[in-house]
Amino acid sequence: MNFRWALLLFSALLSVSCEKTVINRGYAVDAVDFSSIVIGKDTAQSVFEKVGSPTIRSSVEEKRGGYNWYYISKKLEKNGFLEPEVVAQKNIIISFDTNGIVRDVKESSYEGEVETVKEETKTDGKGTGIINETFGGLGKYIKRYQKK
Repeated sequence: MNFRWALLLFSALLSVSCEKTVINRGYAVDAVDFSSIVIGKDTAQSVFEKVGSPTIRSSVEEKRGGYNWYYISKKLEKNGFLEPEVVAQKNIIISFDTNGIVRDVKESSYEGEVETVKEETKTDGKGTGIINETFGGLGKYIKRYQKK
């Protein structure tokens, strides 16, 4: 009798683990009407009020001046314990000129994964150690207060 219960429990766990899990990440692009944005009239503030905060804001200006806001939405499916797989992705790019007026609204066709860089930039200053940091300034004060 115990064998039947174990077999039933195992088959139930097996059927649940094979079920697809849908994962939505990023901005809900489909829930917002980007066609309400008027090119040449809307500002960054009015775009923020109409569609909300972007997923990413460009940190540097383009060659022509101005900047971009990116609204990114990604849908993934995961089967059991396997790695999630991208099944749909939408990227809306809103470009602004140097005055903050909307210059262009477009949907990007890029559907690949963005690879992150694993390298780090060192920010430890001169590279001095703890001893040098602690006792490095002593020579300055000793010279100043020595008797001549």
